[in-house]
Amino acid sequence: MSDARFARRRREGTWHRFRPYVYSALALALAGVLVWLVWFSTVLSVRQVNVEGEQTLKESLISTRAKVTRGAPLARVDTVSIEARVGVLERVESVAVERHWPKTITIRIVERKAVAWIRSGGAIRGLDRFGVDFRTYSKAPKGLFEVRVNALSNEKRQDSLVEAAKVIGAIRSGDRSLFEKITVVTVASKDSVELILTKNRTVRWGSAAQSTQKLTVLESLLKISARTYDVSAPAQPTTKE
Repeated sequence: MSDARFARRRREGTWHRFRPYVYSALALALAGVLVWLVWFSTVLSVRQVNVEGEQTLKESLISTRAKVTRGAPLARVDTVSIEARVGVLERVESVAVERHWPKTITIRIVERKAVAWIRSGGAIRGLDRFGVDFRTYSKAPKGLFEVRVNALSNEKRQDSLVEAAKVIGAIRSGDRSLFEKITVVTVASKDSVELILTKNRTVRWGSAAQSTQKLTVLESLLKISARTYDVSAPAQPTTKE
């Protein structure tokens, strides 16, 4: 064997022995570069904040409350903390924060919508589908009716509002015609919801339980001329002049 061939084989043998170490070193170096690029460099940093879903809230208010640090690495942005800060705004029902590579944070909100209104501390407040009063109006909003709560304690009052909101939601989705006849909803407790309809008629609804059955029963019951309709026990409905 010639010296040249011997030297070549020797070099090849050395390469085969060290090749795994070389590849491992390159892989580690690449991983290190990627970690630095994603977690520490400004290459993939926050340069834009988008707000979506706002209707009555100002985008600037949401952005200010979010406190997103522009220029911070996108991967290190604490999206949970942003959601918590924006979520405390009283008109926000839900919020989701997402990263959009390479440079954007998107804040997507769903605002609460009023299904009725209440009086609280002398103010007119919107009531949402979960029984939360979440905003103040200068006057009673058109197209919505009042919910009057007679519960004394704050806890019972809130339970009553939650139940009333459930009833309102069930009627609104199940019988739009009946919903449009409601002028006032009164709530003495979570088990005692009453509807005041047009023509000075009263419906004793009870709790939100069995709302679908109550709607079916009430549809037939309202054909009877009466002042009071009781569907709190839908299997045994009654009317009263």
